[in-house]
Amino acid sequence: MLPTKKTLNLDYTQAQSLFIFHSNYDMTPNQLASEVENLFSLPEIYFKVKKTIDLPSSTVNDLAEIVIQDPNISARILRMVNSSFFGFATEIDSISRAINIMGMYQLHDIVLTISATQAFKGLNSDLINMKDFWLHSIYCAAIAKLLARKCNVVDCDRLFVTGILHDLGHLVIYTKLPSQITKLLETAKTKQIPLAQLEKETFGFDYADVGGELLKSWKLPDSLSQTVQFHTKIQTENNFALDSAIIHIANIMVLQEESEKTGLTPPLFDPQSLQLTSVSEEDLLAIKTEAKKNMMSILKLLFTK
Repeated sequence: MLPTKKTLNLDYTQAQSLFIFHSNYDMTPNQLASEVENLFSLPEIYFKVKKTIDLPSSTVNDLAEIVIQDPNISARILRMVNSSFFGFATEIDSISRAINIMGMYQLHDIVLTISATQAFKGLNSDLINMKDFWLHSIYCAAIAKLLARKCNVVDCDRLFVTGILHDLGHLVIYTKLPSQITKLLETAKTKQIPLAQLEKETFGFDYADVGGELLKSWKLPDSLSQTVQFHTKIQTENNFALDSAIIHIANIMVLQEESEKTGLTPPLFDPQSLQLTSVSEEDLLAIKTEAKKNMMSILKLLFTK
């Protein structure tokens, strides 16, 4: 359910000051990310693609030769670029043609998206249903891309990728701190406090901080790692404040819709995110409706072999 105007105007700072916890927890987000760096790592093909793109002398053929070495990723790329989600006018039947049409940087984003989903393929946790996790991430990503387009952001697909990545910090926490996060989940449900707020008050950081550090350990661009890190705490002086605001809004919209199923209370919108994006409730409703149409098709594109 979308918030009413009255809800949008609630004092976010006041809401976050409730139920303050104190903890002796002393591990940092960087340490958590470091501990899972070998467990959750991007496949080598991603780094080969990124290194090739970063070389000024690289050609389309150079990239195509790298990508076709992995038939699984090649097939997924072709399925994605030929889907209605990308909307190219003609059928694309080869990786080199795909790169020619979409460009090297969009290829990078697609390979990164596929690689990130593969990095957590083997995760087995009683605390999380991975299909629900990726549905949440994909829904957030679809909303973020449409919202970025509404805000006239250049390279809207970057926000789609960030939406896919925004919640990875929770997978790290579920893996490394299962007993602590179990207690926080119970408290979040019984006291109706947003989970990220409890994480911040208990650990001194939240899942977004952990996710940001994980992306840094993967050597991803600041435009991705900082956007993820700050999407739960908008800082207007940040270089990627608008990107963070877009992910912030998209994530909360999805959390609102999921709240009845999960029993978790979504955070309030940070007023700064609404100011940065200048979106209305009518805009959000239209974006949400369009994003929902794309969810299942994107899930199949990413996870069907």
